[in-house]
Amino acid sequence: GFTIISTQVCDKKVFVLLRPIVADLAQRKSVIITITERSFSWVEELKAALAKAEETSTYVYIVCQGEELCGAQGLMNCVKNEVGGKFARLFFIQDRKADKFSLTAPLYKEQLAKDLICNVLRPANGTPAPAWGTFRHLRLDNQSNAPSLPVEHAYINALTKGDLASLKWIESSLSRERPDATAKNDRTELCTVYYAPINFRDVMLSSGKLGADALPGDLATQDCILGLEFAGRDSNGRRIMAMVQAKSLATTCVAQRNMIWEIPDNWTMEQASTVPCVYSTVYYALVMRGRMKRGESILIHAGSGGVGQAAISVALAAGVTVYTTVGSKEKREFLKRTFPQLTDRNIGNSRDCSFEQLVMRETQGRGVDLVLNSLAEEKLQASIRCLGLNGRFLEIGKFDLNNNSPLGMSVFLKNTSFHGILLDSVMEGDDDTIAEVVKLVADGIKSGAVRPLPTSVFTEQQVEQAFRFMASGKHIGKVVVRVREEEKAKIVKPAPKLINAIPRTYMHAEKVYILIGGLGGFGLELSNWLVSRGAKIIVLTSRSGVRTGYQSLMIRRWTERGVKVVIDTNDVTTLKGAQKLLTEAARHGPVGGVF
Repeated sequence: GFTIISTQVCDKKVFVLLRPIVADLAQRKSVIITITERSFSWVEELKAALAKAEETSTYVYIVCQGEELCGAQGLMNCVKNEVGGKFARLFFIQDRKADKFSLTAPLYKEQLAKDLICNVLRPANGTPAPAWGTFRHLRLDNQSNAPSLPVEHAYINALTKGDLASLKWIESSLSRERPDATAKNDRTELCTVYYAPINFRDVMLSSGKLGADALPGDLATQDCILGLEFAGRDSNGRRIMAMVQAKSLATTCVAQRNMIWEIPDNWTMEQASTVPCVYSTVYYALVMRGRMKRGESILIHAGSGGVGQAAISVALAAGVTVYTTVGSKEKREFLKRTFPQLTDRNIGNSRDCSFEQLVMRETQGRGVDLVLNSLAEEKLQASIRCLGLNGRFLEIGKFDLNNNSPLGMSVFLKNTSFHGILLDSVMEGDDDTIAEVVKLVADGIKSGAVRPLPTSVFTEQQVEQAFRFMASGKHIGKVVVRVREEEKAKIVKPAPKLINAIPRTYMHAEKVYILIGGLGGFGLELSNWLVSRGAKIIVLTSRSGVRTGYQSLMIRRWTERGVKVVIDTNDVTTLKGAQKLLTEAARHGPVGGVF
């Protein structure tokens, strides 16, 4: 027969979950393992029981009794994936008055017959008897199948980190809030994006290989993080190219005015979009940090990539001998066509460490003065060995930096130096450094050292294909998403373009959001979500006020992000207290919502 597991009423309908009753419960082989957080002597016993369970079809009943807070649920999630895990059953007995667990006690026998994986007994709380239930972590749908609506302001992001198929257009907060173009002292400007290149950082973030916590500032707390550069038009309709900390894989983007260049008349926007990040990285690395001088030599890895081509162009223009690496014959031939100064004696293989022998042979064992490195692990170590006396190692890859890979102090015996080159941190830094980088790129454009790179262009509806192509490493130059077509006129205010995107709810920065019980566990999480969606004024009610370190930590984090947090201790269970709460909240602005 069947037994009822759960009954739910929804929209005048009753949904009943049934499960077959276990008829041979008494004949089952079983073992009981009692667990506790007070000691962990049971761990080895549990491991042994699970190891035997698969061979002997023995059911392992994991029992935690009398402890309200216990990591039993997390343990069970792990046990299910172990050998023998399919025979494990958890009984989490939180009711301290319940009888001791037994396979024959009436309280447990009926529940055992349901054969559920996770069984939780809660004490009676306004009910005639203790209640059986379960704990489940049910993830919300990531909206991959959510209906799209045409919007003017949208950005690209992966709904599920690590799954490029989940890359979607999502409605941007710029539909609600945008900078004032008329403000003379405003450092930012709302720009329209026409061409948005995909950088390696974007692929690493979307594929889950780089955590958002590696990003500068508070970007890790935001949803819109992809994109480092774009070409388009500013608020006056002028053709511009810019680099940004993030958020340029979008239809519109807020850019800092000190990181914007006007596009030369003889360049298209598609060409211009390839310039900002790669040449800013190269000039910052080679000139500002590496102090590159005429007559020196340099090893540039991944020469056919965006940064590689830019570095070769700048180095050759400065009179520096270039050695580089590529991963295929096609890329080798491309470099020789693009830079006639390079021959096979200047180009090594980036797929193994053989480039070390090439460099040392061509330099008669002296090594090079500079290395611009993007390779990892053993290839990074081989690159370090290519440095000569007083050499400068310029690391632009993030893999070894984020993994805290060991370097070894002996590399400095040649009086060498190691530099971490992080353009996103430069953009977060002081204005003088940014101004020098921008000027170097502008001067390079005038001298001809800066020239656009080859592009592989994808439409705004081919975002996933663009990311996969970039991830494959088969591209030469830059992979670019064309968001809209460029007009023939040099100066024109772009007409609004609608793009189908997943709609998002955003808060008004000027409005006040009240959370009843806002200092509780769920209240803090909801508050954090409201802040992530643009709320700048939140009122949290709690009769006892701030009591824990975690509450103080969350409030401090929000305050650092410019959020005004008000703690209200009025008793909102009374009419007078509720009226007083609303009156005091209204002093900070119009009330936008009560939760």
